[in-house]
Amino acid sequence: MPEPNLDQRFDDLRRFVDSEIARTRREVIENLTRGLARMRAERTEAKWSAAVLEAGRPFADDGAALELLAAFAALTAPTTAVPLASDLGAQRFAKVKVAEIQLYQDPAVKSGRAARDLYGHLKPQIDAARQAFQERFLTPVNGTTDYLHVELVRTLANDDATLLGPGYPGPLA
Repeated sequence: MPEPNLDQRFDDLRRFVDSEIARTRREVIENLTRGLARMRAERTEAKWSAAVLEAGRPFADDGAALELLAAFAALTAPTTAVPLASDLGAQRFAKVKVAEIQLYQDPAVKSGRAARDLYGHLKPQIDAARQAFQERFLTPVNGTTDYLHVELVRTLANDDATLLGPGYPGPLA
């Protein structure tokens, strides 16, 4: 059998690369679909938070995928009470910001919980989220609840405000 020429080798290589790209795309879509389904299925905050973290693990180095997952997380977050219509945007914003912190800063979240100082480990991210929340939702006349603080305690600190640490400045409102 004759040795394959350069064109045949190139065609073989191109087919191999194309099949690897197709396989990887299928795998990414399956991971996103599985993660979204799990997030949608969870009815408690704790299980939902665990589902968000689990869905983000395969994409730890892919910022675009993590952004997409953060948007999915905001859309799938369980609600415990019927909020006022004016508060829906603030709640959704808070959930998205905390989900982004969870997804992008998972190692810092874990070490902050272990050290009982989430704020100390995540100060730049929490401060940026607090500033954005304050600018967007907290005005002297609207009386909006600090949903970002509520979400930080509920999701990042597992309902234990002491995990936020001694440097945490407390609620904005």
